[in-house]
Amino acid sequence: MKRSVQLGEKVMLRLRVSEKDVHYAGGLVNGAYVLGLFGDVGTELMIRFDGDEGLLAAYNSIALKSPIRAGDFLEVSGWIARAGDTSRTIALEAHRYITVTGDPCESSADYLAVPELVAQAEMVAVVRKGQQRCTDQQP
Repeated sequence: MKRSVQLGEKVMLRLRVSEKDVHYAGGLVNGAYVLGLFGDVGTELMIRFDGDEGLLAAYNSIALKSPIRAGDFLEVSGWIARAGDTSRTIALEAHRYITVTGDPCESSADYLAVPELVAQAEMVAVVRKGQQRCTDQQP
């Protein structure tokens, strides 16, 4: 099976943060929310690179840069920065591109011409040799 994503190639997930994801007052979601999204992007990368979901081994770094609220629209992206024999180092970013303002009315929102970086991380995932099904070669 041929790889459908290459080293350094971005994959992306876009979504709206729901009211059901709120954990704190003021419509705030908890920091773990974005980590779940990072896990989803990392899983897609592993499937497209190796043909297997792989296993999360570690987060080398996590930076939560700005609060995320219900109604925000996020673009979460990631790419494989390095590939070892079984390990994959994945760079991840989450940007807000629409934000709820609540002004002048409750349903007011702004499209951000320059998306705001709200979180970034570096994860390490592992796929055992016997489970790696994709290559750069045509079958």
